[in-house]
Amino acid sequence: MGGKRRPKQQQEPRRESKPERTVLEMPRFTRNKKRRAPKAQLAVDEAVKAILADPLAGEPKSGALRTIRVVKFKVGPQQLLLAYKFDDKRNIIGAWAIGPHENFYRDLQEYMDARS
Repeated sequence: MGGKRRPKQQQEPRRESKPERTVLEMPRFTRNKKRRAPKAQLAVDEAVKAILADPLAGEPKSGALRTIRVVKFKVGPQQLLLAYKFDDKRNIIGAWAIGPHENFYRDLQEYMDARS
């Protein structure tokens, strides 16, 4: 019974892969997106895709909004802001708000205070 022994195959160490990155839309974000023109809705979708590719692309805010990042983009002559949070551990992007600059940060802070 002197058969050949097979060499033991080395197993690659298991890498803990992060879950796939997803976007969680807050109700306010969804509502504001629906109110936009179809062209603006497509621009919002493109901005979200860009955030999915690079979640740290947005400008980090300070003060009460320190957990928020904001991306600015134009739709025609109007500039829109998209506020989001990125949870690195769970690999989730939370889209919080979208709108023009006028009262954007004030309204966002009031919304966040009401949710917590």
